[in-house]
Amino acid sequence: RGKVWYYRFTDANGKRVMRRGCTDKRATEEMARAAEIEAAKIRAGLIDPKEAAYRGHEAKPLADHLADWRAFLLGRDRSRRHADEGHARVAKLMTLAKADRLSDLVLTRVQAALAALRDEGLSLRTVHHYARLVKNFTKWAWRDGRTREDLLAHLQPPDNPESDRRRVRRALTVPELARLIEAAESGPVRRQLSGIDRAMLYRITAGTGFRSEEMQSLTPESFDLDGSCPTITVEAADSKRRRRDVQPIQPALASLLRPWLAGRPQSQPVFPVDRWAILEALKADEAAAGIAYKNEEGFADFHALRHTYITALAKSNAPVKIVQSLARHSTPVLTLGVYTHLGLYDQAPALDALPDLTRPAPGSEPSILAATGTDGRFDPRLLSDPTGPAAPDPEKSRADRATHRKTFAPSLRHSGDVSRRDQTLTDVMAGSGSQPSMAGKPLENKAPDAYSRVQTLADAQGGVSVAGARPGLQNR
Repeated sequence: RGKVWYYRFTDANGKRVMRRGCTDKRATEEMARAAEIEAAKIRAGLIDPKEAAYRGHEAKPLADHLADWRAFLLGRDRSRRHADEGHARVAKLMTLAKADRLSDLVLTRVQAALAALRDEGLSLRTVHHYARLVKNFTKWAWRDGRTREDLLAHLQPPDNPESDRRRVRRALTVPELARLIEAAESGPVRRQLSGIDRAMLYRITAGTGFRSEEMQSLTPESFDLDGSCPTITVEAADSKRRRRDVQPIQPALASLLRPWLAGRPQSQPVFPVDRWAILEALKADEAAAGIAYKNEEGFADFHALRHTYITALAKSNAPVKIVQSLARHSTPVLTLGVYTHLGLYDQAPALDALPDLTRPAPGSEPSILAATGTDGRFDPRLLSDPTGPAAPDPEKSRADRATHRKTFAPSLRHSGDVSRRDQTLTDVMAGSGSQPSMAGKPLENKAPDAYSRVQTLADAQGGVSVAGARPGLQNR
């Protein structure tokens, strides 16, 4: 009593298998007979072997599937931190969803669990990460043949997670970075790191953009300081993107690193502390340097030094592809959208490329009208001098208008506002009604495929008047 019975049987492949039964012996015997019958049907081709596999995976606890998924991530050369964090977050989500088997992973349960995480005070960005991890897990279970379909294929993560970022980092200014290095060099030992070592830690990070884990992996063999292009290398096992990264550095930084590396033991980390110790040491050095760890722009944690590095590259007017390559990002959207911090004074010089909207366009004041052949008068200075006459003569303008009235009034019809104004050249070209010629005969375009003549003239305000075929200009 109180003990669990086990049974053995021969599966479809002819292999002896032992499985866990239950506390009742008779029920366990029934389970054994059912397993033998099912194996015989599979050998006879009466049952799809995948159906038996699905039932076996369904009987397996969900915690065992999560352990297999974690082992899969490590097998794909993911970092242990990434695998542990993913396993812990999916396990927490399964606990909130009260899921013990794969069949318990239904859309409503998981969506309610995500809402519970949101109620706990987590940001949308963090909840979005939980949703991505659990979708990754169910997709793996489907591809591994543990489920008939992707159980959470239709799960929708929160929209616009960037609108609720709680951990916004900022880039340090050049004076702040100089004060930080000076405070570290003159400061005491913090978290088993001397002041000189901490100052070199900040210099290397601000000069390469390495992350905290990548800095912890550096050994004396990682530095190649000879030659015209000194470099620091992070091996593929320690790089976030799992590639061997050879990062160039400035020759001035290399000259400081040579005496600092002299005499250090080979194959030993030059910064033998964890990332939390580095963060605590940075906070103390920032306080000594008078630098706010958090302000309205964001946090100045250790990863902010990487933001400082990428922002400096973006301000150097280097091509976007070069900045993306040095930042070791897969897309320039991440480089420019997240890691680049520009202020108003950084954006203002770009406005010099805009046109000057406070001055009139060349040739727009005064307007230059081409001669139409109506009065035979044309001033060639209007074309040779783009600026035109210094100021129009009022007396001459009134005389010109009187001449136009005498010339055009007998043959052109006003549009009904004779008492208020005279029609200008623009009105005439754009007006309606028949337009007799100077001889009183209508102008006819007798060619069957001819196009009506279109004249474009700049008016006094810089606009354009277009005249086409009218009833007086017949286009047959």
